[in-house]
Amino acid sequence: MNDMIETPASPYWMLHFIVKHGDWLAIVCGVLPLMAAIAAMVIFPVASWVIVVGAAGSAFLFLLMRAFVELVRVIVDMLLPK
Repeated sequence: MNDMIETPASPYWMLHFIVKHGDWLAIVCGVLPLMAAIAAMVIFPVASWVIVVGAAGSAFLFLLMRAFVELVRVIVDMLLPK
């Protein structure tokens, strides 16, 4: 009988998703610029400095995403009702 009773969906489902999967999300977002730079080196005849720019972009985006995930975790912990 309890299986038929549905609880309403949380209006903050994306915040809860970021709290739960934020670590992997930051890693994936951080790796994407480097992978794009490697793909550009393989597919197109571009200069080798593209790898350096991709690595710098990866590091920057990873740190930015980690900060965003931590900020969302603080917001969810302090402001959202439990």
